[in-house]
Formats: sequence, structure tokens, C-alpha cells
Amino acid sequence: MSRPDQNREQFVDKRLAVIGLGVSGIAMCEAAKAIGAIPIGFDEKTGDVPGVMAAFDRLSAQGIEVVTGWTGQLEDDFEWVLVSPGLPPGHPVMSQMRGKIMGEVEFAYRIAKAPMLAITGTNGKSTTTVMLYKCLQDHGAVLCGNIAGSGYPEHVLTEAALNTPADGVLVAEISSAQLETVISFRPDVAALTNITEDHLDRYKSFDEYKSAKLNMFKNMTDEQVGVYNYHEHSLRPEMYGKAKIQEFQPMGGSRPNPNTLRHNESIVFSKWEVKLDDLPFVGEMNYTNAMMAWEMACAYVGEPDRQMLDRLLEFRPLANRLEPLGERKGVRIINNSMCTNPMAVIQSCKSFRQKLHVLMGGNTKNMDFSPVRDYLQESGQKVYLYGSDAGILNSLLGGKLDEYPSLESAFDAATKNATAGEIILLAPGCSSSAPFANFKERGEAFRKVAKEWLKDETDDK
Repeated sequence: MSRPDQNREQFVDKRLAVIGLGVSGIAMCEAAKAIGAIPIGFDEKTGDVPGVMAAFDRLSAQGIEVVTGWTGQLEDDFEWVLVSPGLPPGHPVMSQMRGKIMGEVEFAYRIAKAPMLAITGTNGKSTTTVMLYKCLQDHGAVLCGNIAGSGYPEHVLTEAALNTPADGVLVAEISSAQLETVISFRPDVAALTNITEDHLDRYKSFDEYKSAKLNMFKNMTDEQVGVYNYHEHSLRPEMYGKAKIQEFQPMGGSRPNPNTLRHNESIVFSKWEVKLDDLPFVGEMNYTNAMMAWEMACAYVGEPDRQMLDRLLEFRPLANRLEPLGERKGVRIINNSMCTNPMAVIQSCKSFRQKLHVLMGGNTKNMDFSPVRDYLQESGQKVYLYGSDAGILNSLLGGKLDEYPSLESAFDAATKNATAGEIILLAPGCSSSAPFANFKERGEAFRKVAKEWLKDETDDK
């Protein structure tokens, strides 16, 4: 569908300031140059910082001007100011250049020739995005956006928008930070996995965070489709604006016209029934993700084919996202390091019917952990709190849980308590804190200690 706001000519010979020279900023500079604009890259870090130095060399070699050690002010002769997602929403340039601010999603949307299918939400969006990519792999799908570390062929959103032909399709994970600067962006098909408290280190309130997420739908009309999980309590149909809603029920039910049906211990994908035990992923959370991805794929292609399902069944769990690591003495190990907020803990735990030994720890980000406290008291799951902030988290969870100085010592305690048929689950519920810089480092540390335990059978003899 042709839209007047989607054309590259609007940027020809226009001066564009690109703020932030991370991967998104570099991609926007290069794409702007490729379509005939005049980009100038800005970064507040000095030129002797390794990452900035590499960006400077790369862009300068293409004839793109770069300003390092930028003080935060701009001349007023720029047509647009393209901001990277990492720029704080309260940065002075946002008010100084009000009316000229365009984010990465908006710019990518405007220069794209291919349609875009977009997923956002607090939890599950990376897995859902990759599942959708698998479904549409034979329909020209390109995996792009905020997704990182999936193990699949990922592309920066702007780069994908520039290079994907009109007969391809952009399958994009979109973060709340990327959605803050939406102007006319409207994907052909969009989905919201859920929306619960998170990123309160960036936003002043949950309502502000929620408002950013819902920008996904603000320009959609009944010519576009919003996929809606009827059983997700954090969602309401009115969140989808004027989009045509395609509803599904992951817990089973008889709502009209879904492309997926939950039937006892199976999922029906259109006309094909697959037993849960035959799916290449585990947990109720992933079953819901798969149903959402299939609904989106069907909304895009119309009549699905068997090859789409075969591709979905090739899916393998993403690293750090309900990632099975192995089993020993009947005890399974699951790595969900990407679980970084309270509701993700509850969803992760509810994905399994077995008794759990849950490892939690990190930076609580001023979030409300009372729902987790209530869930743990009702469910009776065994919890192991680790790290320097374990005492803070313990107070938020009722103050009666066991604390350990490190992730490794918490895991060791869990292996001594767990018995056959039970699961040890890393579900931190917090962002990373020392000694881990991010969820990837945390997941790798857990993976290492788990692998050592899984292959060490001396205690079994």
C-alpha cells in the first residue's frame, strides 16, 4: 500500500543531524547519505573513545561529517534531527529542536520500500519476533529492529529498511525508546505482547512508559491489523486505536475467527494440529508467543501454507530467553536471564507445571515486586536471592528468603535441593548489576556454571 509519507525523495539534499553514533546512528547516517540527504553525525563522547573513533573513521571514509565531543546544542539549519534510541527523552536537544525530531523507527519507516510487521511489549517480544521471522522466512522476511543476541541473522532497522526490496517484509522488534519519537509510523501488522511495569529508570511513571509503547498503534487505521491476546490481562482492545483487531486465545476458548486454537495438549495452527510435546520450545509463555507470531503471519499473507509451519517448527529458543541448558538426575536447567522485571518472573514461573528453584537478583529499578511476593507465597516455589542487592530484593519480597553472595553460590544451593522432575530456573526479575554489565553477561555466567554441573557426574556415583 502506497503512503505519501513513505518516500525517499523527501530527504534529498536536506541537512540531517544524526545524534548518537552507536549502531543505529551509524546506520541512519549511511542510509541518509545513500538516499541523497546531507547527514552530519554528532556524539557527546570525545573522539578518543574507541567506539566513537571507529564510527568517525567509518563515516568519514564515506564523506560524512562527524562532530565528536558535542555539547548538546545545534544550529537551526537542519531539516530533521534523527535521534538514536539511547538518547534520554529529557535531553536538551529534544526541546531545542521540537518539531524537527525524528527517531530511528520513523526514519526507517519513511525510507522503507517493504512493508513492516512490528512487535513491542514488556516481555516476550524478541521470541515472538524471531518466531514470526521463521514463519515468513520464505516470504522475504528480514529480521530487524531492537532485537539483539538472538543467534539469528539480525539487521539494524534503518539498514534493513534501506536494503529490503518491496517484495520483502521487515519483521521488527520495536522498543519503547524507539517509539517515543513516532510521527506518522504505522506498521501493516502490529502486536503488543503485554505491558507491565519496566524501565522506570528511563520513565517518570508507568503511564509514561505505557504511552510510549502505545505509540505503535496511534496512526494505524482499519486497513492495518493489530493482533490481540484476549487472555493477557494487561491489554485492552482500545489500546490498538483504529487498527483492525485479530484476536486469539492462548488458554483456549471459542472467540470468533482465530488462526490459532489451543486444544488440550495441542495447538492448531490454521488447519494443522501440533502436540505440545512436538514443539521445539517449552513453556506456556512460548506457546503464546508462537500463537501470536502465527496470527501475525496469517494477517500478512492471508492464506497460510504448510511451509510456514515447517519453518516455525525449525525455531530454536533464543539465548537467555527460556533457554533449556540440559538435564541431570532428572533436574532441568532453564536460563531466562532476559527476565528483567517483576511480571516476567511470574510469567516465567507459570510457563512450567513442575516445582521450581528460582534464582533472582540484580537492580530492582524501583519497581513494584508485590505481585511477585504474592505469587511466591501462593505457589510455594523455592527462591534463591543472589548478589550485593539481595537484601533489598528480599525486603521487597517479604524478607524471608534465602540470600547468597553470588549467582554461582545460589545455583550451587539449588542443585543440592532440587530433585528429579524439578527445574532450576534463572529468572532474575531485575536488570543486571555487578559483576554483570548486562543480561548477556549474566546469562553467560549462568550458562557456564550450569554446564559445569551438567557434565560433572562425580556426585552421581
